[in-house]
Parts: sequence; structure tokens; C-alpha cells
Amino acid sequence: MRIYIIDTSSLIEMKDKYPIDIFPTIWEKMEELYKNNRLIAPLEVKKEIRDDELKNWIRNKKDMFISPDDIQLEKVKDILDKFPSLVKSEKPQPEEADPWLIALAIRKKEEAGIFSKDYIIVTEESRRKPKKLPAVANHYGIECINLIELFRKEGWRF
Repeated sequence: MRIYIIDTSSLIEMKDKYPIDIFPTIWEKMEELYKNNRLIAPLEVKKEIRDDELKNWIRNKKDMFISPDDIQLEKVKDILDKFPSLVKSEKPQPEEADPWLIALAIRKKEEAGIFSKDYIIVTEESRRKPKKLPAVANHYGIECINLIELFRKEGWRF
């Protein structure tokens, strides 16, 4: 079973390119993923959401956002030691979600052990940039896809 760990960039992309009033089916299907515990995010993603429409959509989805534990904190430190440019050095903020997305995926895979599920990060960041989320996640063996690829993996047609 695939579990999607969604980045702020994908939520913003969904709102901007697939507005709920024009593409309600996409939002219904994402809601279904959430209800089936297949759409999660680190708490830091929630902190990055500034848009009122997205805030409204996540309002009743508190359990979608996973609070970090000590193991994730250690993993974030390791990630940033190896890839310090993953966060914006000119204004480092604890709520920058990228390292937390990777740490959550690693942690969830470890928890699942031999019953491992596919934990996939959904982000709109470019795979072509070596210091961005997809490249760093790949270093840790975590797959990154964008929204369109999520739709394809789920077999959704609109």
C-alpha cells in the first residue's frame, strides 16, 4: 500500500492549478486518501500553509500532520549535516519542511520494518536540481513524485 507524504508545494499546486470549484473530484479523491490514512505530512508542512483556502481544507485534518519525535529530530540533523543547502541558509527556520518530509518517510519505513509500505514524498520541486528535496530524498532511498504522478499511481482519471 502506498502512503503519500505531501509537501506544501503540492498542496499549493493543487489549490492553484486544480481549484476545488472546477476539479472537485481531485479534492474528493485526496480526501479519500486522507480518510484511509494514506495522506500524511510532517507538522512543519502545516506551519508553512499561509493560504486561507488550504487552511480551511486542513482544518479538520489534525491527525494528517505528524509531530516529530526524537528519532526524526536526529534524522533531520543527519540530513542537514550532509545536505545543509536543503534549507535556505539566509533565513533558517525550524518550520522548513523539506528535511522533515524525508525524516518522516525514513521513520515510517523503519517502523513498518518487514511490513514496509511504500512511503512516497509528493512534491513539486524539480528533480533536476541536485540539492533539492527529490535528490536528497533519493539519496536516502525515498521516492519523490509530483501530483500528476500521484494521480497516475492511483489510476485516477478526470
